Amino acid sequence: TALYVESTDNQHLSQIGSTCMRRISGGNSDWLMGTLALMPLNWFAEAAKWRPFIKRYEPISWRKSFFAVMTGVTFALFTPNRVGEYAGRLLFVRRENHWKALMANVLGSFAQLIILLSMGLLGGLWFVLNVSGASAWALPAFVLAILAIGLLYAAFFNIKTLLPLLKRIPYIRRMKNMLRDAEVLAQAERKTLAAVLGWSAFRYSVYVTQYFFLLQFFHIQTGITAGYAGIATIFLLQTIIPLPAVAALLLRGNLAIFIWSNFSSDEAGILAATFLLWIINLILPALLGTFSLLHVRIAKTLGYEND
Repeated sequence: TALYVESTDNQHLSQIGSTCMRRISGGNSDWLMGTLALMPLNWFAEAAKWRPFIKRYEPISWRKSFFAVMTGVTFALFTPNRVGEYAGRLLFVRRENHWKALMANVLGSFAQLIILLSMGLLGGLWFVLNVSGASAWALPAFVLAILAIGLLYAAFFNIKTLLPLLKRIPYIRRMKNMLRDAEVLAQAERKTLAAVLGWSAFRYSVYVTQYFFLLQFFHIQTGITAGYAGIATIFLLQTIIPLPAVAALLLRGNLAIFIWSNFSSDEAGILAATFLLWIINLILPALLGTFSLLHVRIAKTLGYEND
């Protein structure tokens, strides 16, 4: 019910529906079908990042890990920066492995953030220099951002070195359970970390391509380079503002109009492409995640029943 209310209580959804019907009737549905076909790949990549760490401690099938990710999407829909995604996945993991699953989530999210910042930085720089007009602060800001992202990559591939340093911080030192289970990440080989980063890049490329397909579907003609750069810029800007997914949708609409108004005055089409991407990749998986909750013994997972 909550999903239905959130998805229908939006003044722009009527625009999406009418604009979609016009585009489909115009024989332009291939772009939309392509977007829908890519949706499972998006979340399959997320499951592929998470599953290898969990299966070390308990057997988990691809199907179960996929439904765990879908349930996480359901929880994430109503929480800032999608932190509820972690809680949703824990329902599919035994209680004694909750911290380990949480650490796996943190690692996957960290990898995704690094990819998003890296691509967003490159896309944003290209967009500023070639579309918005060169700015005096663009290159200095780019250099500083490159240094900061370089530190993130160094931290990601040197978790074993980083953990002892974190243990010296008084606040973190008190979180004994988290520190103990964080050792799981320290055991990860660089090959495994590179694979996680690779799946993150793959998922990012799928999501960006979906957005580009929808721009074509709604006849927002940007060109390939400008289109991908603009999408990377939007994703970068919306990531640095912590809002629940539903509120972030409104911000994304405003950012989309700001970026794509350089190429089109069709605000209805711009909003439709932006909101439809959200519906395809969040609302539809969240509905699937809601269904998967029927197959989870929540009380047992949380430890309120005997195994």
